[in-house]
Amino acid sequence: MAVRIDVQEARSNFADLIGRVHDGGQAVIVERSGKPVVAMISADSYQRLIAEREARFQVLDRIRDRLPEYAIEEVEQDVAEALAAVRADVARRP
Repeated sequence: MAVRIDVQEARSNFADLIGRVHDGGQAVIVERSGKPVVAMISADSYQRLIAEREARFQVLDRIRDRLPEYAIEEVEQDVAEALAAVRADVARRP
C-alpha cells in the first residue's frame, strides 16, 4: 500500500522519502490539495513495470500480426452501420 503525503511534506522531507522508497521499498503518492499528482517508486519497481508493459505490448503485437488486414474504409463503414442500427433501436423504444 502506498503512503500518501502532501506536496509540502514531500518537499520538506525529500531525502527521507527517497530513503523510504529506495531502502524500504515503500511507494509514496504525493498529493496537492488532496489530489494525487506524482508517485514515487523504486527504480527496480519502475524497471519491472516497464518490462511488464513491454511484454504485454509484445503479446498484443503477436495477436495483431495474426489478424487479417482490413481497409480503414471497410472498418469505418462497419462502425457506421453498427451505430445506425443501435440508434434506430433506441429511437424505436417507448
